[in-house]
Amino acid sequence: MLLAVNQLLTEVRMQRLSGVSGRDRRTAAEGLVAQAAALPQRTIKAASLVELSDTWLDDEPAKARCFAVQARELVDETTAPNVTALSLTIEADAALKDKEPQPDRAYDLTQRAIELARQHRERTTDPILRATSMLDRIRIFESATSAALAAGRLACALKAAENQRPALPGEPPLDLKLVQKALAIGELAIVYTWLGAGRLLVATVERNSLQSVPVTVNPEALRILESFSAHLRNGGIGGWSFTSEEADLLDVLLPVLLPSLVTSRLANARKLFILPHRSLHAIPFSLLRFGGSRLGLSYPWTTIPNLGAIHRRIPVTDGQGVVAAGIDYYPTAQPTRGFDGVAEEIVARHEARGLPANRLTEPGVCNTLAGMLAGGELDHAAFLLLACHGTSAQGDVPGESFLQLGSERLTADMISRSRVPADLVVLVACCSGQRAVGGMGIQFWPGDDLFGLQAAFRVAGARQVIGSLWNAKVRAAKSMAGLVYDAWVNGADAATSIQRAARELYKDPLHQQKYEWAPFTAVQFGMKA
Repeated sequence: MLLAVNQLLTEVRMQRLSGVSGRDRRTAAEGLVAQAAALPQRTIKAASLVELSDTWLDDEPAKARCFAVQARELVDETTAPNVTALSLTIEADAALKDKEPQPDRAYDLTQRAIELARQHRERTTDPILRATSMLDRIRIFESATSAALAAGRLACALKAAENQRPALPGEPPLDLKLVQKALAIGELAIVYTWLGAGRLLVATVERNSLQSVPVTVNPEALRILESFSAHLRNGGIGGWSFTSEEADLLDVLLPVLLPSLVTSRLANARKLFILPHRSLHAIPFSLLRFGGSRLGLSYPWTTIPNLGAIHRRIPVTDGQGVVAAGIDYYPTAQPTRGFDGVAEEIVARHEARGLPANRLTEPGVCNTLAGMLAGGELDHAAFLLLACHGTSAQGDVPGESFLQLGSERLTADMISRSRVPADLVVLVACCSGQRAVGGMGIQFWPGDDLFGLQAAFRVAGARQVIGSLWNAKVRAAKSMAGLVYDAWVNGADAATSIQRAARELYKDPLHQQKYEWAPFTAVQFGMKA
């Protein structure tokens, strides 16, 4: 009996996590509650009531609240923290959906729920369980964000939204005062957070200002977002080649990604920190039209994994060395003629400054680099350039993302077990700037966990990583590598290096018309310690 009820509970729960609604799901939940009533296990009874409660939320909020309260009366926060948190969340959602909404009550309920979610984070290593458990937590954080907004508490809403983004081990909860203090005048953080399938919170954070606006995303915009993220999920080793038709589709997304709140703040901005969310990681923000130009040409900008990255201090190497590898020929892949020449030129120019530089060449470059990584021989390298083939795997096998160094692969798993305390890692490789947006049995990752090459270099200790969102053209990639080095060696950060390089590439009509300057993006994990 217990096994059958557990199996039915899993099925009903998966229906909720997959977005299934309607009479069939409610009927299944009612059958689940009836069977669970005969069991002595109070937690299973409570979990069943939570599933039934959720099916009534949109139609009869009062009934949903009643079942949620019953569920919570069966268990306590210690024995069933997840069930308790979800029941609190549903009760809060019901308070907002009532004929007479109670935002302050909803806010209080979700604050209790979010504390439980923080204290009992899922520790399982099973990817499917981890993904579904994360979905439950994101439901809590979404509700907490919505409740805080409804209660007029923007700072609390941003803190709740931050829980959907990845944190370093032992990282304290978000302190917005620290974030704002770390922002210089003219620096603007744009934070995107989904509040459900078709509602997006867009917030701006500046040194002396916090503002936000909820944006309704219409079906056409959602379809376009799905098309972009589908490229990432389905590109595989073949990658993704950007077209002019897709550039035109971005114009439809402008009211969503750059609402009037953002455009009014952009007028006084000089640098941008952008926090995408879920499918928005597939969007080439550089190509968004603004002020008669494109965002990536007008502003230095970088993505960050969470708001804490603005003030987090990351220790990087004290050395000024450069390590560069460029691979022209492969046993079974298309040549990239000129990559080795770019690496050679950068090393020569760095040595001419009287600074240490090391160029890695075929054959055996992958084994050489892997040995250097394992032996800590890159501790002196502040700038690491890898110009080669590559790809980013999706969430099912993120550790298999790789850089193809000649006949061998340097995988994300290999990198994450190494030490790379570089200030800047430049990956002149196809799709090396992507982040997984789906996998592990779900269409979109509910949160913003870093996976693949970016995550690997973050774990290894790098502060900034530049990569390509889609298939990089060799001619443009060669130019980008040299231009980024020129900017970096003269003191520029990754965001400014990318902007300067993009402006130079944009002057070439061929690069301009085919958007070959646009795929290169930077991610910054923190400030220099």
